[in-house]
Amino acid sequence: MTAPLLSIVTVVRNDLRGLTRTLRSIEAQLGVLRTLPTELLIVDGASDDGSREVAEAFRDQRALPVRVLGQPPQGVYPAMNLGWRQARGAWLIYANAGDLLASVQPLAEALQSNNRSIWAYQGRSAMQPPGMAWAIEVGSEAVHCHQALAYRRELHERLGPYDERLKVCADTAFMGRIPRQQWQFLPALLAISTVSPSDLSRTPRAIRRDLRTLQAIQPNLRPWPRARLSLAILEIERLLGISWSVWIRSGLGLLRGSHKLVNLG
Repeated sequence: MTAPLLSIVTVVRNDLRGLTRTLRSIEAQLGVLRTLPTELLIVDGASDDGSREVAEAFRDQRALPVRVLGQPPQGVYPAMNLGWRQARGAWLIYANAGDLLASVQPLAEALQSNNRSIWAYQGRSAMQPPGMAWAIEVGSEAVHCHQALAYRRELHERLGPYDERLKVCADTAFMGRIPRQQWQFLPALLAISTVSPSDLSRTPRAIRRDLRTLQAIQPNLRPWPRARLSLAILEIERLLGISWSVWIRSGLGLLRGSHKLVNLG
């Protein structure tokens, strides 16, 4: 088999609906992904809701080279670390359960250009409210999220793994160590992710724990500007059950023209 150029890593634990969404979005991009070529690694954290069976069924379709890896439920970053360690592709992108891959054609063209001066390609991302058939695309080049980031696997050899002492911002910490002169922005929508107050990344207790850890290991990193205010807002959002601050900012972005509404129906 030809060595894969791109490895897509999907982490899942008891998220059958999210995994199904993600696999369908990958399936919709098969024509382009096969030309790279691409492999898919699904890291399952001992799911007991049928996620493992769905992953294995997708593997058995042989639409792409797929490997299903099992790991005890240790958290998302140990699973992501297992993914890149087992990956064979020169490039990595993470589309975890619930994330959607949008158009990968611009990324495919960039990867095939083999520009050795570029270590990471950042596409645009969009945020989707749970259960809604629309999302809001963020136009700013300054917004970096791992769902819309493809980067060279060898960066882990240079920069190390995702720091497993962190529970919600190890991806941000890792991206913050990639030299900005080695990034290239792709002005195309690459990934869509849902935003919910129940997300671990929006859990005040986990954020406070990460803030304490960052003080010791990466004190210059500020993943949550105005941390006290951010935490207060997140506490209110969890009580109300809606990420209202995200959608207020997104609505203002739509009015300014920096954001765009995406129809997913």
